Amino acid sequence: MVKIASKGSMTKSTYDNTLDLAGELYPELLGPENSLLKRERESDTTKEYRQKAALKSIKTESEVTALSLVLEDIDEYNSYLDIARENKDDRKRTDQLKRKLGQLEKAKKELEPKPHSENQLIFRDAYNVDRDLPELSRGHAHKDFQLPDGKTLRIRVLHPDRPEHITGADIIYERHNEHTEGISIVAVQYKIWEDRQLYLSDQRMLGQLDKMRKFLCDKGICQNNSHENTYRFPCCTGFLRPTDKLQTVDQKFISTGEHLPICQIDACATEGKRGGTLLKYEDIKSASLSGELFEELFNRGKIGSRELSRDELEDLYQEASVIDSSDTVVIYAQEFGT
Repeated sequence: MVKIASKGSMTKSTYDNTLDLAGELYPELLGPENSLLKRERESDTTKEYRQKAALKSIKTESEVTALSLVLEDIDEYNSYLDIARENKDDRKRTDQLKRKLGQLEKAKKELEPKPHSENQLIFRDAYNVDRDLPELSRGHAHKDFQLPDGKTLRIRVLHPDRPEHITGADIIYERHNEHTEGISIVAVQYKIWEDRQLYLSDQRMLGQLDKMRKFLCDKGICQNNSHENTYRFPCCTGFLRPTDKLQTVDQKFISTGEHLPICQIDACATEGKRGGTLLKYEDIKSASLSGELFEELFNRGKIGSRELSRDELEDLYQEASVIDSSDTVVIYAQEFGT
């Protein structure tokens, strides 16, 4: 499925990327803590410590994690090497210890996800993700990619500049269609959730969502005026992006999280134990898209706003101070051979 979606890309349809996507689609079976397939791709040291943790949990009748056992042994091996350094022992007498410590450090990296701030996630997803797409150009707070069908994807970062306060969005994706000269957009507001739950009681968050509705929904750009008989999803344009705080450090794919149309928030929300409005993964997954699927579908023109003319988009952006006088026109040049 991934190979078909990526048009046969060998760099995007790797086993690791596919397993990560599968974990988003079915975390109960294929998530990192549950998937046997995922663990088969881990180092032998990590597998060993997972087995030790499982058996020690049975032995002690309490939960023991593989990471805690790895950290204990890292401390032990470091203590041996400290003694060797103090006594100026020959390197050959510690080479095996150093090798084992290196294996433990690798296992620690595989087992230990890292917390990210919203800013880190926003800028990493915009600029550092390996999208397997040729980069055309970059400008002030935006980056352009060439899509396989000849169209252009522009990712515009608003956070934390003034336009974010006006639009309520952190990132705007633009899809430029050179054949129709139309531009489709989606705007995304990132929020970190805990245990795949997000309370909507924060006044700042509610204010941002209200600004997104005024910036997008109230302008009618999610109303499909096209008469083309092309299959696609509704023209929802504003998305709330509950995002996992813990992400692996060296991942090259987009951060794990969901994209929920803001018009679906009320239908998916429940009352939380603390009395506030609560979004839970189980309640939103029927209406949301994972990060990888969101970008893939937008790149293919299956989600996003109706196509806007350049004048419509420029008016929309200027009203919200998204662009300035030096960032209003995208110019394409093509060289033809004789």
